[in-house]
Amino acid sequence: MDWLSPERYASELPAEAARLATAACRREPTAVVPTCPDWTVRDLVTHVGTGHRYAAGVIERAATQPVPYRLEEAPADQAAWGEWLDTGARRLTGAVRERGFDSPAWTFLPAHQTAGFWLRRMLHDGIVHRFDAEPSGEVAPDLAADGIADLLLVFAAATGLASSDARWRQLTGGGESLLFSATDTTDRWHVSLVPSGIVWRAAEAPADVTCRAPVAELLLVLNRRRPPTPAGIDGDRDLLDRWLTLTRF
Repeated sequence: MDWLSPERYASELPAEAARLATAACRREPTAVVPTCPDWTVRDLVTHVGTGHRYAAGVIERAATQPVPYRLEEAPADQAAWGEWLDTGARRLTGAVRERGFDSPAWTFLPAHQTAGFWLRRMLHDGIVHRFDAEPSGEVAPDLAADGIADLLLVFAAATGLASSDARWRQLTGGGESLLFSATDTTDRWHVSLVPSGIVWRAAEAPADVTCRAPVAELLLVLNRRRPPTPAGIDGDRDLLDRWLTLTRF
């Protein structure tokens, strides 16, 4: 599937930052996030806001080599989280607008070295983490579908990188296949495990296991924020479980 327009990513990033701020500010800052048990709510906000600032810095510097990552702590005052997240999001969108969506920029995926990659990745990272703060939230179907495609892009690249950890390198096979099928849109994603890693395409094709759900639900299943509904699974459940176990960030 094609990416969304640069303008859509640019408008959604600050809006998503605001949604996260609203959700996170309903929680105690020191509360543990159940879906990210190593983090408190403040840690979650720190992660997202740092991501915005890190990506913006890469683009502003027109970096072509890896840039050291440094956490920038969210304000201790919870009331300041909204402004802090908004500042980072707008810095990133401004950097992409200034440099150009397709302008060269270092990323952790060798085949996708553009400023626009960061804008898309940080938007979808923020959407998923907003669900960490507020599991009952919503996401537009086209954003959910784009988030799935972005996630599969990252997974496929990770299996092919020599620097990937052993867990990613286990996502190989002899052609075993999975189909993720949205029940409320026409979106389909077919994934094959081959000797070199993951190969995927936005298409419907026969598979060893099929997982069906509304597209927003599929996004959360693939990000391991919700378990798949048993009634939506046909075929090799062990293969699906293996996929979900190994595709953890």
